[in-house]
Amino acid sequence: MKIIMNEFKDRIENGDFKQTSLDISKDDLLQEDLWSINQASEQIKKDLANGQLSQVMIHVVDAEFPIDFYLESDIINLPFDDAKKVIHFFEDNQEVDTKVYLSTRCDYLNASKFHIDLISDGDVTEAQAKNAISIMRGNYETSLENFNKKDEAEKEAK
Repeated sequence: MKIIMNEFKDRIENGDFKQTSLDISKDDLLQEDLWSINQASEQIKKDLANGQLSQVMIHVVDAEFPIDFYLESDIINLPFDDAKKVIHFFEDNQEVDTKVYLSTRCDYLNASKFHIDLISDGDVTEAQAKNAISIMRGNYETSLENFNKKDEAEKEAK
C-alpha cells in the first residue's frame, strides 16, 4: 500500500490504525510454529487491502517475563510509538510504500528494551515467516538469558 508520509504520521499519532492481538505459548515460539506469524501477516494483508494501517501484537502468555512482538505495516524501521520521527526521513507529502516490520519489546532484550527487523517489502512469504519466527525465538532466548543473569546477580548480592 502506498501512503503519503504526512498522512501516515497523522494516522498513527491519532490511533487511526487497526490493532489486533494474538496470544502464543512459549512452546509454539520455541518450536518455531508459524501459525502466529501467518495469522498476523494475513491480518496485515487484509487491513492493507482495506486501506488501513495495521499492528498485530503477539504476546507470549507463559514467558517468565513480559515479552511482546509486533508485526506492523510501517514505512520505516521505527515503531508506531515513534511515528512523529518519520518527518526526519521523508519529505512532506512524499508517497511511500508500507513494509512489514517485526519489533520486539522486552525489558531483558537489550539496553533499549527494543529491537526491530524488516520482514517484507510486501506480502509475507513462507521464507520470511520462518525468518520472523526465528528472530522472535532468538530475541526470546536472549531475553531469557539476560533475565537469568539478573536473577543470578541478585542472588549473589544477597
